[in-house]
Amino acid sequence: MKAWPWLIILGALVLRFVGISWGLPSIYNGDEPHIVNLALSFGGGSLKPAFFKYPTLWPYVLCFFYGIYFVAWSVFGKLRGVTEFIGLYAWHPTGFYLIGRSLAALCQLAALGIVVKMERERRPAGLPWAALLLAVSPALVENAHSLKPDSLMMLFASCAWLFLLRLFRQGDRPSHWACGLFVGLALSSQYTAAGMVAAAALAHFLSPARPPRRFFCEALAFAALGFFGGSPYILLDFKDFLVSLKDLSEFAAMEPWSRWAMARAVLHNLWVFPGPWSLAGVGLILGAVRLWRSEKRLVLVFLGGIAAYLVMLSNNQDGSNMRYLMGLLPGVALLSAEGLSWLEGIAAKKWTTVLLVIAAAAPGLLISADLDHSLLLADTRRLATNWARSHIPPGSSVLLDMPDASPDLPMTREEAVELCRRTREAGSLRSRLYCGMADTHPGGGWRVFRIRRTAVDIHTSPRHVRLSQADAPMLDVAGGLEEAAARGVEYVVTSSFGATPQRAPELARFFAELETRASRLIEFDPVPGRIMGPRLCVYRVGKP
Repeated sequence: MKAWPWLIILGALVLRFVGISWGLPSIYNGDEPHIVNLALSFGGGSLKPAFFKYPTLWPYVLCFFYGIYFVAWSVFGKLRGVTEFIGLYAWHPTGFYLIGRSLAALCQLAALGIVVKMERERRPAGLPWAALLLAVSPALVENAHSLKPDSLMMLFASCAWLFLLRLFRQGDRPSHWACGLFVGLALSSQYTAAGMVAAAALAHFLSPARPPRRFFCEALAFAALGFFGGSPYILLDFKDFLVSLKDLSEFAAMEPWSRWAMARAVLHNLWVFPGPWSLAGVGLILGAVRLWRSEKRLVLVFLGGIAAYLVMLSNNQDGSNMRYLMGLLPGVALLSAEGLSWLEGIAAKKWTTVLLVIAAAAPGLLISADLDHSLLLADTRRLATNWARSHIPPGSSVLLDMPDASPDLPMTREEAVELCRRTREAGSLRSRLYCGMADTHPGGGWRVFRIRRTAVDIHTSPRHVRLSQADAPMLDVAGGLEEAAARGVEYVVTSSFGATPQRAPELARFFAELETRASRLIEFDPVPGRIMGPRLCVYRVGKP
């Protein structure tokens, strides 16, 4: 039994690091560039974010490790300087993304270690069921392959759950302080950790030790310290933070959605978090029943945390996303472990325990392994990139969709110089990137335009769209193909992961004219089990 935790963490490590370089040096995850750009912007002297889509602790952590990367790569700045480092990011970004993804995966592994510790404190003998369920969870494995902030948040949330259970049992002041601090740090990593506040409050007020009320007030103070310590500009520029929240609320109102449907989706996610058909959902109910018989107050802490997340996520238009539950999952896994350990004790035979392990972990393990396999497959975007670099003459003007949905074609030096001048005159923070790209340009390239899309189409907040598109070479083609031709566009590449007539009806005329007035040169289609990615079509505008 002593080897089980190490086997679980080793298996979790394999699941999280196989395929971790997927897509690189191209970027196929649309959220990653925003976070990397933000982290690198902090290296320019100001720690203030341009937009509070995320709290800032995770970009600060990335900024720190990028600083170490710069020191090692440049030999303390003696061989190469900041401009060359910007060029490295612009033209060879693989290292930046691998650093972030590796940190995310390591955060999850550390969180699993904390969960094992919690299980050992409660049940010194028996299998570490909670760690096993989280190790194979497809949502966690997928998230570990991207550098989003949720994995760091999960690490801090796991620490918060550790001290939350201690303060429930012991009611001591240090546990209150530690729990509050880690809740604040989790919230400073990702806003979805907010539901942890309710679980911590219930742990204090339902604790059999009856800790003094001042301990709870001190815990709140430490939570504020962790939150504002990791995201100080939320406090220093609270007005802009409120503007960002208003923008997010406008995003919620852009499309119709049902709170009841979202609530059902959240409950479904709780049932299947280690994978569909896993026994963990049954274990969750049995764990609640078992605790209700022995520790009614403790089960209310767990259920209260679940209820808080249910209310929070059912009032969010994206609440059905499994990754938003990552702060709650350590507690949910512990509750499910109570039920599975109960079944383990009833079975009392090794072969029945093996069957329990298979029933609980095999569904998630198979899905996660299939995910890793898919990340190793060829991708239509890579195939289209190779074709375009061989068949589209350098210097040609090409209209593409968003970078994560399109072939990877670098811009010409002339375009980088133009963008450098334009953004510098506008006082944009992005001017340093474009000027660095111009100074370190490797030669060649294409005149690259991007299809201008709406916030509804991209499914993000309006202000974020305005900020991200303000300095980019965007082209509004709502009026049809003539607008692209007027800007000298010679080739167009469409993507099923990008704008389509169904997803962006305002561009229907453009897509219709592509079919009637342009020549389709080639298509790249995904093939199940062989090629992943979107369906891409390359058009030649005008005569072929």
